[in-house]
Amino acid sequence: MMIQRPYPFLTALALCALLVGLTGAAEAKEFKFTARELAQGKGAVEMGDIEIWLPNAVVIDQKEDLTEPLWFVLENPTGVDHEFSVGGLFMYATPEVVPFLTEMDPITRQVLEDNIMMVPIRIKIKAGETKKIRVALVGIAGERSHGASYRFFCPTHKDIRVSGFIFVD
Repeated sequence: MMIQRPYPFLTALALCALLVGLTGAAEAKEFKFTARELAQGKGAVEMGDIEIWLPNAVVIDQKEDLTEPLWFVLENPTGVDHEFSVGGLFMYATPEVVPFLTEMDPITRQVLEDNIMMVPIRIKIKAGETKKIRVALVGIAGERSHGASYRFFCPTHKDIRVSGFIFVD
């Protein structure tokens, strides 16, 4: 004897709606930066082979982009290790990014919320690696930050002096 549930379609539909609702609440704004290698004679500055973070400028809109968590995705598909640093902006420390600054709950192995610290954005991205950092809104949100600009660059290759800017609108 087979037992049928009265409304399997409605149950499945309700479950889908719940899952879509949960994922919608967890949305975040991401800006992706990619390290690129430019062959000699192909870049604006002809200094041989140079690496550069692209895009070289991004605009963060306070009204649109700051309604949800803000993330930078840093991708390094090159064969050389790089760093990504933004003067004046901060990120939330995580065990993956800054392991010695965060405390973990010994049972759940989760970062204790009270111990999440903000540190200046400066992170090493090894060759072939991608990292995602959550950006603190200090210096980006609020009337005083409107119109601000922040320079980003690779401190490892600072002698090349190739960088970009993050603008707050």
